[in-house]
Amino acid sequence: MTWLLLSLVLIVAHSVETTTGFGCTVIALALGVHLYPIEELIVVLVMIALLQSSWLVVRGFYTIDWRLLSTRILPACAVGLPAGAYLFHDLSGRHLKVILGIFIVIISSAELYRLYRRQESSRPLPPGRGTALLVLGGFFHGIFASGGPLVVYYSSRRIGEKASFRSTLSTLWLLLNTTLLVTYLIYGPLEHSHVMLTAKLLPALLVGIIIGEMLHRWVNEITFRKVVQSVLLFTGVSLLT
Repeated sequence: MTWLLLSLVLIVAHSVETTTGFGCTVIALALGVHLYPIEELIVVLVMIALLQSSWLVVRGFYTIDWRLLSTRILPACAVGLPAGAYLFHDLSGRHLKVILGIFIVIISSAELYRLYRRQESSRPLPPGRGTALLVLGGFFHGIFASGGPLVVYYSSRRIGEKASFRSTLSTLWLLLNTTLLVTYLIYGPLEHSHVMLTAKLLPALLVGIIIGEMLHRWVNEITFRKVVQSVLLFTGVSLLT
């Protein structure tokens, strides 16, 4: 029964990820933590996310914004990732999740207000503030494998086209999660049971991808930006509950 419930959670989470390019890990973590211990769940979610990110990178390879990814997003996230990965084994993360959740709720609410009132794209963040968000995003990704909200907030103000947004972020998740998986192999806690649970959850991943691909084609640009910020708001609230 627990496995079936987690499968339903993953269908929802990966439908969102395939549609928008982000959201699966933090949504699955926020809901799945009631079903499995967080330490086990994070490892499984990283392995599943690797598979989905690989699919989305291949699917949208020619729309990836390599310049933004290689010069701004990836280097800044790479600075914060090691510290987060180091703390993963010793930190429960409850207080950090609450702080992160409050911040996400504030920024996503502000962006939704602007979108509904003005119906226009947000300006890029100032360089210093943007870099700080990306470093924090890498840090939280190292701890929870779900630093996406901060990175998404930055990227949503730099990448306007939804296909490029999705493929660029998917490439980032592929690189960061590959790094995390290597640390799990070297330092733990990757075990045979994690691999077996991942295999059992693959059908849920497939269903989520199919649903997400259909939704991705139907969503227009303005609606897409609203979806981006709405998912951010949802994940922020989930982290506070």
